Amino acid sequence: MRRISPRGSGSIRSSASTCGRRDTDWRDRGAVPWRVIVVQFLLIAGVITFFSFYLPHRTRAMAQRAVADREEKINEFFRNTVKEDLDHEVSVPVNGETEKRHPQVLTTILSPQDVQLQLGAAGVSTTDFRGGEHLTWVGTAHKLVASFNDGKLYCLTLEDRATGHGVMVYETPEAWHPY
Repeated sequence: MRRISPRGSGSIRSSASTCGRRDTDWRDRGAVPWRVIVVQFLLIAGVITFFSFYLPHRTRAMAQRAVADREEKINEFFRNTVKEDLDHEVSVPVNGETEKRHPQVLTTILSPQDVQLQLGAAGVSTTDFRGGEHLTWVGTAHKLVASFNDGKLYCLTLEDRATGHGVMVYETPEAWHPY
């Protein structure tokens, strides 16, 4: 009796297994198996999901980081450009009472280009009727307005966005006042 080995391991091959069928591959017939279509569909769905969900999230996160960086630049610029004048005292109303405070003055007179180099491009730029230029930067907690006359910084206004209170700092201590 002759022994037939299991399929795939034997040396005897039955010709009956291929009888009536052509031994062709799916690539030869032009048909695409459903698995390939499913994989392509999943890849396209992944790309669409990436563009519709991740990219807007990343854009918002980058914008929030940029505003936080701007806030830090505003605070650093104000600290470096303004100092207290310890030689003078000014009466300031605080919570219904009058207190004596040292006014603040500008330490350096900068041009609009110098300020923009330190803070970046201004969010708002306006010109008044006398030709004075006013540049505004808005951060997360503060708004800074730099006012220029004849290309020289003459006033810095730092306003707390939550309370609306702030301070206007000029070249001379007599013009300083909080609001």
